[in-house]
Amino acid sequence: MTSTEEGSIQTVEEEPPKNIYDRVNQKLASARYSEDHQAERYREEEVRLYGGFRSPTISTIVSGIGFFSEAYDLYVVNVLSELWKKEYSTYFSQNSGMISRIGNSAIVGAIVGQLFFGLIGDRVGRKAGLLVTSFILFLGPVLSSVSFGANGSVNGLFWMLVVVRGFLGVGIGGEYPCASVSAAEAGDDAKVKRGKTVLFVFSMQGVGQVVGIVVAIIALLFTKSNFHVDNTSGFHAVWRFVLAFGALPIIPVFVLRTRMRDSLRFRIAGYKHRKVPMLVTFRYYWLRLVGTAGCWFLNDIVQYSNGIFSSEIITGVVAGSDKTVLDIAMFTLLVAILTLPGYYVAALTVDKIGHKRLQIIGFTCVGLCGILIGGLINQLENQPGAFILMYGIFLFFVQFGSNTTTFLLAAELYSTPVRTTCAGISAAVGKAGAAIGTQFLGPIEHAFSGNNGVRAVFIIAGGISLLGALLTWWVIPEPNKRTLEDEDFSFAEYCIRHGVDAKLFSS
Repeated sequence: MTSTEEGSIQTVEEEPPKNIYDRVNQKLASARYSEDHQAERYREEEVRLYGGFRSPTISTIVSGIGFFSEAYDLYVVNVLSELWKKEYSTYFSQNSGMISRIGNSAIVGAIVGQLFFGLIGDRVGRKAGLLVTSFILFLGPVLSSVSFGANGSVNGLFWMLVVVRGFLGVGIGGEYPCASVSAAEAGDDAKVKRGKTVLFVFSMQGVGQVVGIVVAIIALLFTKSNFHVDNTSGFHAVWRFVLAFGALPIIPVFVLRTRMRDSLRFRIAGYKHRKVPMLVTFRYYWLRLVGTAGCWFLNDIVQYSNGIFSSEIITGVVAGSDKTVLDIAMFTLLVAILTLPGYYVAALTVDKIGHKRLQIIGFTCVGLCGILIGGLINQLENQPGAFILMYGIFLFFVQFGSNTTTFLLAAELYSTPVRTTCAGISAAVGKAGAAIGTQFLGPIEHAFSGNNGVRAVFIIAGGISLLGALLTWWVIPEPNKRTLEDEDFSFAEYCIRHGVDAKLFSS
């Protein structure tokens, strides 16, 4: 309070914030006020540009179709590996590890893509990352389909497939952080249930897996009936066609992605073209990263080792050595179809059950099912229908649980400026689990006689899943009732309290 003698006018000076807590609250209140006005402006702009077909809708659609293509390219190797082993039986009798190299090259490429495009998604934009991954997902299948070896070398042919599928894996990996975060932010933008939106996008992975097997079966049937080739040779045109087909869905996706926009949340709260305080990020989120990355790691050991080697598991238990490629493809298709309901039941119930709780339920059920199948494997050998049913239930709970929720939780537990980076780190650690699982569980399966190898794989997978349930319960918070905006302001508050007075909210 001050007064002047002339006119005796009294004025009240605004007191500065007394302590850091007042300064924090003042900055956050100002940021919230600024966000409200920016959000209204962006929504008016979207109505003008898109009419009723809003950018969040486009983001959700193109993310889903992208995951369809990603799953098609990744899982179609399940069927093609059996075809290759029969088509090039002499070569694979001397190079049995080549199939694993082809599968693992895509996984290694995916790890690179998840880390790289996680950074791109935060530094440049989600749209930019998705456009580049679309190009890779188009070029990769095309190059795979025209693979060849010098002077007709079969060894050169498969080494080219290893390299090209590694390149394709970079695009596959880039889809994870960019598409999951884009879908999560689109759900918040459109004011719909975030969990349902993200999991419906992820469910296209299951559809892509099924379609890949169906395309392979149709190509096999067409070739057999029209060219009169037998079941062990002459199918090089089939696998080339099946690989090339994976490029077709990406064409309309790329066109639609040129029309999408970065989410409202990213445009308001993102660090586009700004330096991200990564040290502060890791100090604040280290325990959550242990949770999302660790659980994804454990899930992928189980999910990928069973998914990539599903045809081998089925062949060893129920198919027998006299089954053709087509027979094995039919069994693999049946298992893939049995997993589909898990994606959609999870999408429809995740927001009611709770995102963390669903992951615990899924891990626990997979663990119990795996141990049960392993214990009963000898009895199931003569009951192929019972084995397929129990294996389908096992894979159902992988989808109705950890395989879907690890994707969701990594996309919503972090602040917008670092969301794709942290999601990418979590996914990359998960893919490392996939690589370890295929390298670790594959040899275990072949190290024992009879069905003891399959028994060991299922029991180990069950134990790993139970460990995932404990890790989820211990370190992961429940984000179901929190908006992404809430997480942004919590992170902003932490940054300001620790002296990082960065501009967390861009205008």
